This record gives sequence, C-alpha cells and structure tokens, in this order.
Amino acid sequence: MKAFNHVNAHTIKEAVRLLREGKGSARPIAGGTDLLGILKDRVLPSYPETVVNLKTIPDLDGIREDDNRVTIGALTRLADIAASPVVLEKCKLLADAAGSVATPQIRNIATIGGNLGQEVRCWYYRYPHQIGGRILCARKHECQPLTFPADAADGKIGKGCSAITGENRYHSIFGAQKVGQTPCTIHCPATTDIPAYLSKIREGDCNGAARLILDANPIPAITGRVCPQLCTERCNRGDYDEAVSIRNIERFIGDYILEHSDELLDVSARPTGKRVGVVGSGPAGLCAAYFLKKSGHEVVVFDRMKEAGGMLAHSIPAFRLPLEKVRSVIDAFKRMGITFRLGTELGKDVTLAALKKEFDALFLATGAWVSPVLGVEGETSALQGLEFLKRAKQGVNEVSGKKVMVIGGGNVAVDVAVTALRQGAGEVLLACLESREEMPALPHEIENAIEEGVKVMPSWGPSRIITEGGAVKGIELVRCTAVFDSCGNFAPTCDYATKQEIKADHVIMAVGQRPDLSFINKDVEIKLDQCLVSINRESYETSVPGIFAGGELTSGPAIVAQAVAAGRKAALAIDRFLSKSVRKKKENASPDRGLLTFDSTYLRPTSPISAPVRSIQKRNLHEEDCAGVNSDEARLEANRCFNCGCVAISASDIALALIALNATIKTTQRTVAAEKFFSSNDAGPDHRAHDELLIEIVIPRLSDSSRCEFKKHRVRSSLDFPIVSLATVFTMDKDGGTFKDARIVLGAVAPWPVRVVAAEKFLKGKAPGKEVAAQAAALAVEKAVPLSGNRYKVEIVKTLIKRFVMSTAG
Repeated sequence: MKAFNHVNAHTIKEAVRLLREGKGSARPIAGGTDLLGILKDRVLPSYPETVVNLKTIPDLDGIREDDNRVTIGALTRLADIAASPVVLEKCKLLADAAGSVATPQIRNIATIGGNLGQEVRCWYYRYPHQIGGRILCARKHECQPLTFPADAADGKIGKGCSAITGENRYHSIFGAQKVGQTPCTIHCPATTDIPAYLSKIREGDCNGAARLILDANPIPAITGRVCPQLCTERCNRGDYDEAVSIRNIERFIGDYILEHSDELLDVSARPTGKRVGVVGSGPAGLCAAYFLKKSGHEVVVFDRMKEAGGMLAHSIPAFRLPLEKVRSVIDAFKRMGITFRLGTELGKDVTLAALKKEFDALFLATGAWVSPVLGVEGETSALQGLEFLKRAKQGVNEVSGKKVMVIGGGNVAVDVAVTALRQGAGEVLLACLESREEMPALPHEIENAIEEGVKVMPSWGPSRIITEGGAVKGIELVRCTAVFDSCGNFAPTCDYATKQEIKADHVIMAVGQRPDLSFINKDVEIKLDQCLVSINRESYETSVPGIFAGGELTSGPAIVAQAVAAGRKAALAIDRFLSKSVRKKKENASPDRGLLTFDSTYLRPTSPISAPVRSIQKRNLHEEDCAGVNSDEARLEANRCFNCGCVAISASDIALALIALNATIKTTQRTVAAEKFFSSNDAGPDHRAHDELLIEIVIPRLSDSSRCEFKKHRVRSSLDFPIVSLATVFTMDKDGGTFKDARIVLGAVAPWPVRVVAAEKFLKGKAPGKEVAAQAAALAVEKAVPLSGNRYKVEIVKTLIKRFVMSTAG
C-alpha cells in the first residue's frame, strides 16, 4: 500500500471534521476487511491521504432492545449480530444474513456499517490492471491513467462499463446504476441527458423524451440538424461497433416538439412581475428567452434584423437548416408569450441606457457578425463569407459561371464554397492555413464538399488579392508550414519563398468573425476583454449590475449547442438575480429514474441507422440534403444505446435483510428508511457525502404472526459472495392458508437490493402452491434485462422464489 496518515477519532464529531477537512482525500475505516484490500490493490480513482479510524469511538457498537425495536450500532461486529440472542429471537433473518458473510475470521472483524458501505464487486472496477487494454468503468474518472505501477497497466480507464458487453456472469440482471454523467452528456455543450431521453423513446414515450430534452435545449429541431455531434464522437458504443446516431434521434424529437409545441412548450410558472430584455435573437438569445419565460418573467427580444433567428435564419444555408424550421421555433416561442421587437438595432434605434431603464435585467447576445481585417493587400475587394451567405439566402447570385476562391477552413467557409458551387460557379477552390487534419470544419462536411466538386487546398494562406481596375483577378497564396506554436496557440508560420498565383473572379473571405461592440458607449460602460464583452463566468453578469451577456459576444465564434448552453446558464443566473435568491437552483438536474435499463437484445454488434441523403445531382440550395428518420427508426436506433451506468451488483448480505425488515438507518446527516438508503441515487458509498457516517440501524418489532427467511445461493457454502440471495418477511392469515402480506427482497441481482413488489402484491390472498409459486417467480423477473453471460441468474431467482412460496405451505 501507499503511505497514508492514520488518525484515531475519539468522537463522531471529530471523525466528521477529519473527513470534511480531507475534502475527499480522507476515508473512514472500521473493521477494514474491505478498505485495506482496495487500498492494497489501489482500486480507488484517487488514493486517500488520511485514513480515519472509527473503532476508537466509544458507544458505536452494541445491540439494544426496547419495547418496539432493536437498535444496532454501526461498529457492531457481524459475529456478534449472528450470535445475539436478541437478534435471533426478534429478527432471525438478520442473524442468518450476518452469519452467512464470508468466514468466521472475517465476521469477527467486519462491522455491520462496513458491510453496508463496502465497494462494489466488479473486476473491471477492482482489478483493471490484471485485465489490461482499454477498460471502461463508470465509477472511475474518464480516461484517467491507471494508478498502478507502470509495468502493471497498459491501458486507460474510460467512463462507461466494460461489463455490459464483456465478462458479466456475476453482474446485474435488472439494469445499471447511474453513477455520474455519461460521455455523451459530458461532451454535449448543452449537457442534455441523452441516455434518459433515449430510454423514453425506447418506451414509446415521445412526450417524456421531449420534456427531458427541453430541460436543457429548447431548440432540438435546430441542433438536431447543425450540431457537430460531439456526443456521438464520445459514445461508448463506438468502442464496441458503431456509435449511436444521436443527432438523427434528436432531430426527430425536435420536429415532434414543433408539431406538439402548444402542449410541450407550456408556461406553468406564476408570473413574477419582472421584465427582462434580450438583445439578439440567435440561439443564445432564444434559449435565454425560453428559460426566462418558463421561470415566469416577461421577456422581450430585440433584433436589428427584420426576421428573428440571427445566423440560424440569415447565414446557415437552407440545405442544412430550412428557414421554415427556424420560423416554426420563433412562432412557438411567440405563442408562449415571448415578445419580439424586430428591426431595432442596439446603439442606433435604442440605447443600452434606455433598455436598462425599461427592464429589470438585460441579456446581451448580439453574436459575432463582423469579419476580421487581415491586412492583406486588396482585401477590400473581397466578399465576406457571412454577407455572401446572407445575400444568397435572399436570392442574390453573384458567382454563376465564375471562378471562386474561398479563404478559410471552418464550417462557414465550407458552407460558402458549397453554396457558390450550387449557385452555378464554374469552379470553387477552398484554401486554408490548416492541414486537412487540422481543418476546424466537420470532417463529413469537408468530404461532402469535395464530393460535390470543391477543390480543397490545405496549408495555403492569402498573401495578396490581385485586382485590376478595382475588380478581382486572382489571389496570391503562400505556403503555411505551421498554424499553432508549441503551446497550441494560433500563430501561423509561412514559407514566403513558396507562393503561387491563382486566377479567380471572386475571393470570399471566411476566416472567422468578431462581435460588433459599437453599441457600448459612455452612458453605460461595460468592461471589455480584448474584443469581447467581459463577464463573470459563473453569473454571466457584466461589469454593470443587472446587465448579463453570453454567446459569441463573450466567447467569439462558437457552435450552436454552445450558444444554447450559454443562453440557459445566463437565464438561470438572471432568474437568481431577479429573485434575489441565495440558494442556487440545480441546473439541468435529472430526476431520479431508478435503475437504468436497455434492450438486451442489442448487446450484439449492430449498425446505426442511416437517414436518406440526396444524390449529388439532386442537391440544391433550398431543400435539405439529409432527410430525417421516422418514429420507428428513431426507436430502433435508441435501442442501441447502452444507457451507460454501472452493472456491478451490491454484494451486501445485510442490506437486503434490513430492507425486508423495514429497518431505518441513521447517519450523521439523516435518518432514512433502508429501502431508500440503498436504492436509486442514494445507493453505494459513492452516492453519499464523503463526511457522512453511519451511526446505527433501527429495526422495528415484527408482529407475532410474522415469519422471515434468508436464502443465499453461492458457489461455496462459505467465503463466497452471493450469486443470488433472498430475504423475506411475511404474514399468513389466521388459518395459515393464504398470504396476508409479504416483503420480498433480492440481493446480488442489481447495483442495490431489489424489492419485487409485483410478486408481493400477487401473493396477497393467495394460498401457496406450485402454480402460485410459478406465477410469483415469473413476476419477480418480469423486468429483468440479463446480460450476455448471466441469464442463468434469472432461473436462480425464480427457483429461490418458488422455494420460498412452497416452504410456507402448511
């Protein structure tokens, strides 16, 4: 083991203080039968600097009985529980469970608190260094280098679960536990809970899926068409066969939302009486307006254009994003009660000072529309990329039959090149400083452009634009040898001895944009950071109280999904500002949805769905290149999602016994029913605060007519952890002929013990017999989703349930 500080705590208060001061780098130890092993094997994502000994705290062990309950201290040894006359008489089920744990030597050391808080039993979590290669473990940090000696590991740990498609014979048959954000959600700028809404689609609940997306992103019909698919790039399924086609599904749900917008885009919040002005109707402004309206504020959106939508409406070509979709979003927002004042330019038609007087808060999201000046000779004769796209959407054709040179390597440059080609340009070339691999444009967009006939010239930059009588005649290019310096900063290096001249009728510059800050004056002096508006990155507030900003105005050129995230975060900050609330709202919090399930029939290699794409001959400026998918196709693709979580099982024999006994667990922070303590987002040590300590367990007295049983199936009769275990507490009617009630809990079948409520309800009023036992067994596993190697556990569960029912006969 690595060295660590060992501290004896003498009071619970002292132990909590030591753990709190450790801020996650301190761990408690009781018996140590679990912790010492994982420290020796270096299992934990980060090794503790301090170990706090709890056994030096007095009065944390012992078993007490009063009239209505049995109380057991957290440091009580399992051997003492198994031999306790009180436990044997009042709740024999717990004594049997404690007596089944491991070996007598371990039971003499191990405590009940330690048993309940033990780490999961999964070799991908505990022994990845023995497996080698790339290991995915949902409980480890993403791509964290293994913390083992260099000669013991040759791989990385990723954020997923290798057991889902790997060795899983002892893992969960009821789904996975969500132990953190999945890679797809982490890398989605809008932080959409992608696995959650895909689950809803699998269930056929499009409304549920829509509401989950709307929690993070109110314009999925747009992002589902133009998003660069950062989520798909990080999809864990891509390591298995091919990633889930998330954008196709998002587009389907986005269109569904627009079709049902009156139902889904509702405003239920009570009006606050506060007014917020939003300047800019691009993605950041629209999303901020949506979330502010949902919070009950009156929202007015200003834009200098006569049509709302910002670059969504005026720059992105219709073959990627139809204008009708943008208009549908705007119309839906208007029906929500959001007001739009169009054709109103900030700094010209209205001042910042006037708006500040009119509204309780302002959000500035005017975007980045100004093209940078490169200082290249003849630059004033060139067309600008955004202006070219804007005019093309208005029907202006300036390039038909002409030779066009586009300068730039981003998505705007590619859009310009393809638009020029579809307008009938005789030839279109695209030159950029970056190498082909470094081009910031999406790879598939570059490939599509080349497929259509755009000639890409990587590693070339503009030296001068050749003009004659004010008309463009060509361009001189210079070879770029490096775009970034050793620190990764943009610092192009060129070989001025290597140049070439290319004839061209038009040169279109598409080398980025910057915000127009001309609206800022002395009346309201907003602090700037170079060419951007400076904000507090937590609150989105500018240097002027009550004025907030986001989107490209504060970040420079960004993708639509990043603007969506900025708009949402700014709206939350503005809402806190207006309500003067000290307590932070939990941003984009996903409700607890229990165990994560998936379609186990798709745990085999499959291919993602492909949406129909127009042939090159049929592509044009006014119709989408790519069609969407229908509901059946979206559901089939959603089935491919692994719903990444942890499928390791809870190996605690004590936990299911306490749930069956309806016990209560008291910690330093709460008193909670055992069933809630072990289930859902409260499950496992990683879902409790690092300074939360278990103090005692309280078991209510069972009625005189109640009976209980504990059954444990394992490979060997001692030492081994359970393959499946069963704890039951039940009552028969007065005649003993039928079940009056029952609590049935399964262990080692899921990340936490599972109550089989359907079987419990079925047994009420039933007389035990073979047919009743078989039906109860079937109900117990009706929601099972076994993995490739553990389907046998389903049969063991059914057998244990049948044996339990039949044992009650007579």
